[in-house]
Amino acid sequence: MPKTGCGSTPPHSPICACGTVPQVTSIWLDEIAADVFPRLDGDAAADVAIVGAGIAGIATAYHLARAGAKPIVLEARTVAEAASGRNAGFLLAGVAENFAAAAKRYGEERALRVWRFTRHNQQLVREVVAREQIDCDLAWNGSAQIAGDDSEWAEARASAERLRREGVRVRLVPEERAAIYEEDGELHPVKYVRGLARAAARSGARIFDGTRVTAVAPDGLRTERGRVRAGAVVACVNAYSQHLVPLRVRPVRGQMLATAPVGRRVFVRPAYAHRGYRYWRQRADGRLLIGGWRDTARDEEVGEEERTTRPVQDQLESFLRQRAPEAAISHRWAGIMGFSHDALPYAGRLADGIFVNAGFTGHGMAFATATGELVADLVRGVSRNETDLYAPERP
Repeated sequence: MPKTGCGSTPPHSPICACGTVPQVTSIWLDEIAADVFPRLDGDAAADVAIVGAGIAGIATAYHLARAGAKPIVLEARTVAEAASGRNAGFLLAGVAENFAAAAKRYGEERALRVWRFTRHNQQLVREVVAREQIDCDLAWNGSAQIAGDDSEWAEARASAERLRREGVRVRLVPEERAAIYEEDGELHPVKYVRGLARAAARSGARIFDGTRVTAVAPDGLRTERGRVRAGAVVACVNAYSQHLVPLRVRPVRGQMLATAPVGRRVFVRPAYAHRGYRYWRQRADGRLLIGGWRDTARDEEVGEEERTTRPVQDQLESFLRQRAPEAAISHRWAGIMGFSHDALPYAGRLADGIFVNAGFTGHGMAFATATGELVADLVRGVSRNETDLYAPERP
């Protein structure tokens, strides 16, 4: 997995002539020191070899280890240093777009199955956090889906009407063109993934940082310093999948900023707006987080380079000034998302002995704890009725 880290320029330095703004690490990574996992030097053997220690790889390892397998996890950087440590920490049900739009894309039955799967993901996170005593600021304050135009508002109303019949607690706020989903959550993504990594290690998983994988095969993989023999390999490198496996994943950049604590409540709950292109939340400590606006610079926001850019950061800051002109920006950062061909993850068998858990399209926290469970089951030969939803070679 390519190592393309953010710089450490102070957040209030002048914008450079190249059009980028000063880069710092994400607020999540800045707050939490990385656990020290060793580098793998030489050869090793394991039941299952997992590439990537973001939420997808760590969740897969956790579920495998809990089932009695002995997985090994290899990460080029540190646990949760890539996209898993650079997102907004939303724990939502469904995909990024509203349910009515998802039903048009996938058909209503399939869209409902995806919705239920993400609700299962929320419940899994709740259970894992309680069982493993992971301190990750998990809170269930609900979320707001905010329509950017009349068409999206009509879809939001239709979504609420249909999902209420599924027992979903949702209410409409017409004056804000918002649908409030009462059961959604939020967390500190780095605390969660690193806490889950420690839990996986307690159950028997071996985790190695600073260990770049160069090739995978049905019977194991190669690193820069050796070979790992395994009964199966799981590639969990999301945006960087095509460096290792033939997967339909496109790297897309997302940008965010965060502020120092603000002494008033600006945002009541996490919000997704304009079909998921714009999002924001306020943490319990008063800090504001704003991200997205990729739709204003789509041609530029592609590729694997973790850099902030002036056009997008200007949009984020403009929105901030409208809502909280007094707020001081403390962090700006970028992360690389892995977009699939149809906005659903790839979780399953790719070839004999090779599995994948990737392609989350900017919605990894909504899926990956549960797709990790799914892939862990499939690796062990356990049948699951969700296999077709996320099959890597689906149409």
